[in-house]
Amino acid sequence: MDFNEIAYDWLEPGIFMEVRANYRNMGLLPYPTKVLIVGQKLSPGTLAPGQIMEITRAEQAIALFGLGSIGAEQVAAFRKANASSPLFVTALPDAAGAVKASGTFTFSGVAPQASVLRFKVAGKAIRFTALPTDSVAAMAVKLAASINAEPSLVVTAIAKDAVVTVTARNGGEVGNDIDLRVDVSAQPIPNGLTIAVAPMAGGAGNPTLQGALDLVTNSWFTMIQHPWSDVTNMAAFARFLTDRYTATAKLDVHGFVAKRGTYGQLTTFGALTNCPYLTAMGLKASPTSAWVLSAAVCGLAAFHLTNDPARQLRSLVVPGVDAPDAADQFTEEEQNLLLRTGISTFDHLADGATIVSRLITTYRVSNLNIPDRAWLDIMVPVTMSRIRYDWSSYVALLYPRAKLVDDDDLGAFVSRSDSGEDAGSAVVTPGRMLASWAARCKLYAEKVWIEDVQRTLKESVFARSNDDRNRLESRQQVRIVGNLMVLAGSLEFQV
Repeated sequence: MDFNEIAYDWLEPGIFMEVRANYRNMGLLPYPTKVLIVGQKLSPGTLAPGQIMEITRAEQAIALFGLGSIGAEQVAAFRKANASSPLFVTALPDAAGAVKASGTFTFSGVAPQASVLRFKVAGKAIRFTALPTDSVAAMAVKLAASINAEPSLVVTAIAKDAVVTVTARNGGEVGNDIDLRVDVSAQPIPNGLTIAVAPMAGGAGNPTLQGALDLVTNSWFTMIQHPWSDVTNMAAFARFLTDRYTATAKLDVHGFVAKRGTYGQLTTFGALTNCPYLTAMGLKASPTSAWVLSAAVCGLAAFHLTNDPARQLRSLVVPGVDAPDAADQFTEEEQNLLLRTGISTFDHLADGATIVSRLITTYRVSNLNIPDRAWLDIMVPVTMSRIRYDWSSYVALLYPRAKLVDDDDLGAFVSRSDSGEDAGSAVVTPGRMLASWAARCKLYAEKVWIEDVQRTLKESVFARSNDDRNRLESRQQVRIVGNLMVLAGSLEFQV
């Protein structure tokens, strides 16, 4: 028998008992979900670049990123979707020389009677009452004042003559994703008055994400969300996520990012990366900013995929994300094509809510540019991460200081019990490791993470290396459980 605390030649009389855990029949190990939001801050924000802080309440982000910042909105959206997962934040300021996006509302005509005019700016409702005596300049002043009366908005406004110019508080092309609209669905514009909207545009110079990624090179995070969808940051993000997933790094993390855009703009966005560990998404002309969408989806994924990594997220409501107008919602055919280009899709309810349709990765082709759906759904990398984490931790607990021998070696028959069922941790063989793998696979099957366990065990192999007798090599096959995505059938009638 093997002991860790009692010397083999101890002579002093007495009864000595080691107390230690036996991990042979342990259940699943808790998965340490940990989310990082990289947010864009304003100068009043107290979170300095290079700092990482844990956040428990959404309102903490106001001080850290600044009131009216993109970062504060990211955190609020995440916490609205997920109140329990551990959340950490780091901040990047506007890039040097960044240009702020801007858009306009232009009034013309007159209000024939006192009318409440309703708007949406960055997804938030704005209103004022226009009087018949108001000139277009007076209405512009009222709208600008109503916008500025909401200090949490990510924009400010200024009126000049009949025009209200709305400017993003944060610099960079990220501000081009802010929505401006007259909310005619809530209140039609009265006859005789016209309000023209020029969308937000002209923003340029996003912060560089790489600096924030460098902070966490060796830190454990399971999901990361940020607001920037430009080519440079998307490429850096995909490289980072891929490097983390390698066998030697084993710091699996999944990324989330979104963009507002037309069908053509989103297909271009999806084509920027080909990464099994990155989820990209977008809506056309939603009142809600893209970073709110990706932060809210990240929150849903962190909660539900921790509970069950193999279960799809379809039908879950994305809180705080307003549906586009009916004319701006993608058709089923467009959604099907978006999925082929790496863009996750959403459906919309009659009450204006947005729900997940299919959450995927941006992976589309193999290294040889062959179409490949092996990593299509987000559940695939997340489930494989869970299995790899659980298996690695289980082996580390069960065999922390094990000696390695061949299956037919005399040492292979050493056991801590007459039955041989409990081999203990002192000696491991390829066969014993295969038996341990079989026990874990049974557990994964009971959780319905994998299926066809008997095939898994037949095709899994453990062998001692011929070149290094201290090395045990394996090929461990699993078949991830499927999800009901499509029900295709023929409905026939008899004549």
